[in-house]
Amino acid sequence: MMDKDPCQPAVGIGRSHGSHSSISKRRMSARTEGSAEYAFKRKQLFQIAAEHFRRDGFKAARLADIARDTGIDRASVYYYVGSKEELFLGVIENVLDANMADAARLIDDLSLSWVERLHAIYVRMMESYEENYPATFVYIQEQMHHIAEQAPATHQLMIKTRLFDQMLMRIVREAMASGELRSDIPHRLAETALFGMLNWTHRWFTPDGDLSGREVAEAYWSIFSRGMKQPGRS
Repeated sequence: MMDKDPCQPAVGIGRSHGSHSSISKRRMSARTEGSAEYAFKRKQLFQIAAEHFRRDGFKAARLADIARDTGIDRASVYYYVGSKEELFLGVIENVLDANMADAARLIDDLSLSWVERLHAIYVRMMESYEENYPATFVYIQEQMHHIAEQAPATHQLMIKTRLFDQMLMRIVREAMASGELRSDIPHRLAETALFGMLNWTHRWFTPDGDLSGREVAEAYWSIFSRGMKQPGRS
């Protein structure tokens, strides 16, 4: 006999199919009504979940522990989210959407050169990591294709991630094509070098550390831009 998933509500032990349907309706109703108290508690749940996902990883994090630290019982978690997968998505999807919106705005900003646009989104991303700590780092540290195998609901998040990567890649390609960056290095390698430095900060960066997010981004940008400067350009 297969063990039950400890992160899913038990059927027939304290909760029936009917009660599961009932709490789903209550959850949808509460979101529609949008009371301040409900929104506050849901936000708190996501914040605490982010800490657990960062510390334990997606697979090992337990809803019971997240509920306890939020000050609610495990069953009440389903009043705010339908599953651990939905909780994980809620932790990071809004941050990703905001970063994509920033990138789209900068791509369309014709007052900036392509290198200036790349610099701006780079700094903004690290500031976002800091402002939304540890939510974004949860996303970075997890291997998303492994999560997708466990949680099909994350497929949409992976699609957004690929779209965001394409936006960043476009800025790098345009900067190379315009002669603002050297073009003798493959654009994918250049992008990986630049954003790889940023993403690796999940191993050591904390908002209360010696450097701010902007200071980290500017230091990394200096390393990248000097190495990628087109010969003959100031």
